[in-house]
Amino acid sequence: MFKKFLSVYLIVAILIIGTVQSLSAGVIPSEMTLNVKSQDMEKVQKFLEMKIVSQRLKDFGYSEKEIMDRLSNLDEQTLHKLALKIDEIKIAGDAGAAVILALVIIALVVLIINLTGHRVMVK
Repeated sequence: MFKKFLSVYLIVAILIIGTVQSLSAGVIPSEMTLNVKSQDMEKVQKFLEMKIVSQRLKDFGYSEKEIMDRLSNLDEQTLHKLALKIDEIKIAGDAGAAVILALVIIALVVLIINLTGHRVMVK
């Protein structure tokens, strides 16, 4: 009986938490909105100055002048989207997070096996 009640409670809680939208609103200071374009441009330029990226663009036949001309012609919204995409890119990957995730999964499996009454022995 308790397991059934707990299951229903968890299902309802997950559905409510997943569907409720954030109702908070805040005021953005004006100095933040004024510096967004310059920050985005700096971020894109730093990304383009990376050795791997600049070499790849040269391989495609783009010169530095062509790239800067195209960047200066971008509107503010497109430039911001590009800067956000740069934040999402991980050039070398994230091996540390993968190792930690694997260790957590192994620990959970061992814990579940121990809780079910089985024994885990490492030789």
